[in-house]
Amino acid sequence: MNDNIWQLLGIEKTTDIATIRQAYRAKLPNHHPETDPDGFKALRAAYENAIEYAKSPEKFAAELESDSSAQDISQPLTEEQLKENEICTAYQMLLNDPKRRFNVDEWQLFISSFYDYPMAIIDSVKWRLLEISTQAKNISQSCAKLLAESLRWRQQLMIEKPEQYEKYENFLEYIDSGDTFNYASLPTTNIVLQDATIDYISHCHWLYWWRSQDELESFLMQDTVICLPDDKDLMMQFANFYRVANIPNQSILDYALQRIAQSDDDERNIIEWRFLAAIQYTLLTDKQNALQAWIDLYNTGHYQQKAASWIAGWCLYFAQEYFPLLCIALNDCYCLAPTSTDNNFYNIVPQWSTITVSRLAQIDPSDYSPEIASFINWALEINWNYRQILPLLLLDNGTNRLYRLYRHAIMLCHGNQTLLQQILEEQSDDIFEQFILQNLQRQAKQHLVWLTELEPIKAFKDWLYNSDEDLPMPIRFDIESDNDDAIYVRLWLDRFDLIPKHAKVHLYRYMKYFNMEMFDWQVYFDNEQYYQFPFPPNALIDKEAYWQWYRSCMLVLAITNNPLETAKLIKKENSDFILTDDDPFLPLVNIFKYGNWQNESELYNLIINNNEITNCVLSNYPNSIENIITNPYDTDFTQITQHLTGFWQTKLANENAIYLMLLYKIVLNKTAQQSQLEHTLQTIAGDNLNLQKIAHTLINEKRLTLLAVGSKSKAAKQAIFIAKLVKHLSNPYGICVQKQINALDQLRTDASNNLVLRLCAALLLAENQENQEKLNAQSLPKNGYFQFWRWNGRTNNKGFFIQTVWMTIFLFLIETRIPAFLKNLDLQNFDYLFRGMLFCLIFINLIFAIKRRVNDTDTGKRFNIFRLWQPSIEQTNRYGPPINEKEN
Repeated sequence: MNDNIWQLLGIEKTTDIATIRQAYRAKLPNHHPETDPDGFKALRAAYENAIEYAKSPEKFAAELESDSSAQDISQPLTEEQLKENEICTAYQMLLNDPKRRFNVDEWQLFISSFYDYPMAIIDSVKWRLLEISTQAKNISQSCAKLLAESLRWRQQLMIEKPEQYEKYENFLEYIDSGDTFNYASLPTTNIVLQDATIDYISHCHWLYWWRSQDELESFLMQDTVICLPDDKDLMMQFANFYRVANIPNQSILDYALQRIAQSDDDERNIIEWRFLAAIQYTLLTDKQNALQAWIDLYNTGHYQQKAASWIAGWCLYFAQEYFPLLCIALNDCYCLAPTSTDNNFYNIVPQWSTITVSRLAQIDPSDYSPEIASFINWALEINWNYRQILPLLLLDNGTNRLYRLYRHAIMLCHGNQTLLQQILEEQSDDIFEQFILQNLQRQAKQHLVWLTELEPIKAFKDWLYNSDEDLPMPIRFDIESDNDDAIYVRLWLDRFDLIPKHAKVHLYRYMKYFNMEMFDWQVYFDNEQYYQFPFPPNALIDKEAYWQWYRSCMLVLAITNNPLETAKLIKKENSDFILTDDDPFLPLVNIFKYGNWQNESELYNLIINNNEITNCVLSNYPNSIENIITNPYDTDFTQITQHLTGFWQTKLANENAIYLMLLYKIVLNKTAQQSQLEHTLQTIAGDNLNLQKIAHTLINEKRLTLLAVGSKSKAAKQAIFIAKLVKHLSNPYGICVQKQINALDQLRTDASNNLVLRLCAALLLAENQENQEKLNAQSLPKNGYFQFWRWNGRTNNKGFFIQTVWMTIFLFLIETRIPAFLKNLDLQNFDYLFRGMLFCLIFINLIFAIKRRVNDTDTGKRFNIFRLWQPSIEQTNRYGPPINEKEN
């Protein structure tokens, strides 16, 4: 082996490939191919020989020995051989000339030289040319294909070279694939540099398609010297190598930006360069330029899924609080025109796409503030319950850009036409916020189309705004019906706006509050004459004033629906709202904001229930007395007991003593709590002799009278009524008749009554329901008209008439027939006996009828024949359910 190899590399002879590569890299800076082409060529040759030696030192030594011992045996050549050698020499010179080897014109010139030789010479030499081609390094596949077609290698291969068919066929398939890039663009000064570049790009190409990303990255990270020609296709391939390997490269980015700036390329290539530039901005951690590049790419309509994924990742890392908002902004739902004949509302009204729902479902709400978490939960709800996102709307006071964007996203589903139009007019200087806005605006246009052009919506609004309050609602808009027109109505009603008086009357007459969506409290307040929502300002003159009006309306809805959480939000954020001095909600807002309270109990005790508005609000306050009054049938008496000594203690401290006694009598009216009841009532009575008598009356289950109460006022009569029912319902079989239930319900719902008295009425209704449920659970037998034999059965007036009158007539008819019958049988001595038995049956039947009739009016009291003429109770009592008229 030539020792000059190792001298050039500056190392001792070795078979360690890593050492050879390290030496080669160390020498490269001293022999740049542009400034020292000969030195670079010699160094490259030394490196290749050293690598070959390291792989097979024995073979390399044998080849050197063979070459040195080879003798030049010269033989005379024929003229044909000389011409063949001439052609082969010319071909070899073409392959070894860096200026000509990749030039198509030079290859065409070489091929045209065949006309200077006889056909026999060409037929003979073509296989030598094929062999030279297979042995050539980095031959241009495109140029070689020209030669192959000219010499018809493929057509004659099977016939003339069957023993070498596979070898040559593989080569021909290889050149059919074409060059990896345009070799003609390589520098023509140095063949070593050309080969190094081709080898490098070819290996990258192989790794890109056939090996792992890690292997490609490892190779690209190695130091080397190549010359990348100004070839657009090659540079795009090279940029993709670095993209897959995730390696930043400023030169690739600069080249991509250069290509984007030039207008001589087609749109497809420009889009590809935009994509590669966005990738490089990302790899180079250029936050803002990367964001702008991906947004621009998304807006082109190409690579949208990749761009959306990257923007989402950027948002999670740099602006996490915007991410749920971005998920809604990226929602893409194709909608049919409102004039379409398709009746499926899902195809006309924009919905969240599957991708949007999937993105939202992967978010952990606990990573966000409660208000943004409520937005996530709201977006995942099928029906988009507006109550969930009221706190977030209240936060948008006009100064926070994030909350303003969230407001716009919510308005897609809950905004009226004015607020949807405001989305279209919104702009932002921040590129990310503007991107979100653009996508929200796209969806806002979709919603405005169906809200303004859909025929069912137009027809519903014509009916709703018709001044004739008696005009019935078309049946097609009945929310409880299963048709798309009703669904459109529901979606329209989920967009708050101020409607005139006659429109509220229409909704009140033909819809339940539950089905009015965002108009429920507006209609309720108007119907009860509790509160009037203020008129909105002109949105065309002052858009911000219109939003503040809408926000104050949302404040009313938020306070009424969830006063405690709204109070916490107002106190925490120190929020300001535009309310007039005479607004009924202003005192509540001031208590929420400025009141000295730290928990729900302290806040509850600060609120004085002195008007209908406050009563409505407190009916939705958790654990409040008003909440129990509003929802009596969900009462937990154990919890009530705890509230009496805790949550309600301050509230009840100065209430009417008699009402408090009745309240404790209802709650503690159990054997196990008897001693606690006695102690509590005596404590309330204190030294007041009259109250002590009342306490004694209640403890001993005696009847409370006006004399005992010491008054004949309406309040005293109400207290006696309550005390009577307390005693009655203490019986496990005690239930109220409908008249008593109605009286209790009226007492409970009248906000002008004493709060404790209303609470007593609500608890009695709950206790009555509890007793009724126990009776219903006993599975008592059904009652019928002709069940004469049932002592513990029930019968109504009709059944009583049948049992007493018709049964008696029937027995008397039998009595008239018996004497003749007995006479014929010669048993007239038994006549008196049979008559006596019949009269006994008539008497017994009458007693059973009376008992069944009294049972039918039984409410848990002792047997009383004077209840015989009272109407039947509609509920099940201890004698079973009432007679079913349809079954009898």
